[in-house]
Amino acid sequence: MTETGTSSFKKGNRCRLCTGCGRCFGIKPVDAVCEFHKGLRPEFGDGTDGEKQEYLISADIGTTTIAMHLRRLCDGRIADTYTCINPQRSFGADVLSRIEAAEQPEAKAAMQEAVLGALRKGVEKFAAGEKEIRGIAIAANTTMVHLLMGLDVSGLGKYPFLPQTLSEIRTKLLGLDTVILPGISTFVGADIVAGIHALSMAEKESISLLLDLGTNGEMVLGNKHRLIAASTAAGPAFEGNTDCYGTDLMRLTAKLLEEGLVDASGLLQDPYFEEGITIGGVHITQQYIRKLQMAKAAICAGIHILGQKYGLRDFEGIEKVYLAGGMGYYLDTASAAAIGLMPAALADRTVAVGNAALEGAFLYVRHIFAGHGESSAQEALKPVAAEDFNLADEPDFSEKYINSMELRPL
Repeated sequence: MTETGTSSFKKGNRCRLCTGCGRCFGIKPVDAVCEFHKGLRPEFGDGTDGEKQEYLISADIGTTTIAMHLRRLCDGRIADTYTCINPQRSFGADVLSRIEAAEQPEAKAAMQEAVLGALRKGVEKFAAGEKEIRGIAIAANTTMVHLLMGLDVSGLGKYPFLPQTLSEIRTKLLGLDTVILPGISTFVGADIVAGIHALSMAEKESISLLLDLGTNGEMVLGNKHRLIAASTAAGPAFEGNTDCYGTDLMRLTAKLLEEGLVDASGLLQDPYFEEGITIGGVHITQQYIRKLQMAKAAICAGIHILGQKYGLRDFEGIEKVYLAGGMGYYLDTASAAAIGLMPAALADRTVAVGNAALEGAFLYVRHIFAGHGESSAQEALKPVAAEDFNLADEPDFSEKYINSMELRPL
């Protein structure tokens, strides 16, 4: 077992606390599939597509995973999906490692070819039924865009963190017309722009908050009158492997807190401090709880500062909180509030939206490929104007970060 949350299903190795998920040997689940591990499934086509049906591919190139949808151009219905681990991981698990690796031309070219190879597999899968694919819409963080296009990444890893471009890119990849969505900043990329489009944040009067939780935590707050965006390093605590997700560990840590087996300071109680504790099919150690505390403190501090920057005296002015990305599928908002990931006042206003980047990428370029012409596309798509700032530069970030470290509702 490792501190990163390796599952423990073998005979004779049972959880200290049973959550009813059925993952331990010989234990029947409370439900056929543990409700906590149920993901949202895409709505597939019904097989009645005609020969003249046209399709568009939307792709979200994440630091960890690549997700792709094949969607009908006429109505956006999902006809097929493809996901894989981003093969660039062999050059480093995070963007900084890949930026450093890209200093070597050979490595930079290899990373570009690796991600193109992954996209190629998805395109080949989608094209197997001889469907007419009009093009590809791509949303990705700023570093992934640069590595995909072979752009200079040297400015991304050092102050003042200047990208070569944040503009929309129109090109041809894998023989298909391709549109890469624009970004907001080095740390708030095209994937977040896609999420803003998917959720119509820039068109609504009501104020909403978008959270995309991963190695970096990106957040956008506002409405059609004003949008502000920021990001913070969350580390590996919000990433999962094949056995568990950061959401597992948030929920299970909340359970340990409830049972008195971990205190508000994050200390596992004896006799579990040294060896950790197995719960819900996951082995949780003291080291992982510390990583979770640091990650959730950064997010919570960021939310508070974002609200202050926007001029909100409390969180009553936020009508909806949208959780995007893989975390959005599985996150239990009550558990997130219990450990202080987000203010408790926002828990009942939080909804999971899954991969909003895929939805937003499709919506962004649909008019371009639907044959309505350039002018129609520009009329339909208003540029996202968002103020961006660096949380680390905020004078009270450190204080709020420290105050958010405890495992308790905030």
